[in-house]
Amino acid sequence: MEFHYTEPQTDIERLVGGFYCINAIGRIEAGDDVRFRDFLIRTTPPPRITVYIDSKGGDVEAAIGIGRLIRDHWLSTSVGSYVLDHERGASHVLPREHIKGTCASAATLVYLGGRLRFLSTGSTFGVHQFSFRNPSPDDVARSQVLSARIARYVHDMGVSSGFLELSSSTPSTEIHAVKEERLRALKVITGGVTEAEWSVQARNHIMYVRGERDSLFGHHKVMLCYAKGVGFMFWAVIESQGREPELTSFGLVEIVVNGENTRIDISRRCERQVHGIYTNVLARISQDEARTLAFSESFGVQIRLTDEAPVFVGIAAVSVEGGREQLHTFFNTFCMD
Repeated sequence: MEFHYTEPQTDIERLVGGFYCINAIGRIEAGDDVRFRDFLIRTTPPPRITVYIDSKGGDVEAAIGIGRLIRDHWLSTSVGSYVLDHERGASHVLPREHIKGTCASAATLVYLGGRLRFLSTGSTFGVHQFSFRNPSPDDVARSQVLSARIARYVHDMGVSSGFLELSSSTPSTEIHAVKEERLRALKVITGGVTEAEWSVQARNHIMYVRGERDSLFGHHKVMLCYAKGVGFMFWAVIESQGREPELTSFGLVEIVVNGENTRIDISRRCERQVHGIYTNVLARISQDEARTLAFSESFGVQIRLTDEAPVFVGIAAVSVEGGREQLHTFFNTFCMD
């Protein structure tokens, strides 16, 4: 597999940001995961850019390795290639062209590594049974080990186990082109935002129910917390993406509930701290406010300059679908009624 990195080409492109991409093209050979790691070290691409994949497959273990590197480097994935269009002439922003392509067989495992995953119109996503190129009697045991590794990888990438069932139902000599609706149902395609994952956690004498998701605007977490002697708290972890000054200095901080139908002003009682790539917002809330969050349809946090500002930084309300039972149980366990 060949890897090509494109960065901003003009001063204007560098000024406004963006205009980065990686193209991953061709058959995946053994050792390509090592080559991709070296490629990332050499080119140092920024996080959140897209890796465009045009490949009909190849070595499964290398594909998994590339996919994990994509995830670890906070990259997204799409199908096809994205190239400079020199025929349209030069300008302050050079034109780019998306060329439709194919992501099939082992290349689908590379695709799953994306934190956000897209499929453009006209491109093909195809699956079939994974197999060895030159099978031998020893491959029976190897196949079992590899199957377990693939299953673990698919789970780690947040994709439904139905993806493996779909792949295994198609002979290795054929390719089944999967429709976009089916891929979305299996959580293979995420678009610009992933579904929130909800869990119950405990840390530093605090218990909390956490909703976590990834989006074009960053990796975010919202939490309903309880600490003995303190009571209920709201906690948000926001990927700053260079907006630390706004996240820590804008005057209005509100918990937004059910979209934006309900707002809880925590401006005067919240703490805001930057830790690494994240900005943390933490505030004590009343039992009634905790009940509002626990029995809501969604909640998040908006940080604005004033209440008249039309735009915000923070976290748009996160759906509690998938976490409703945890939130209800959590609140009912700690409420004083």
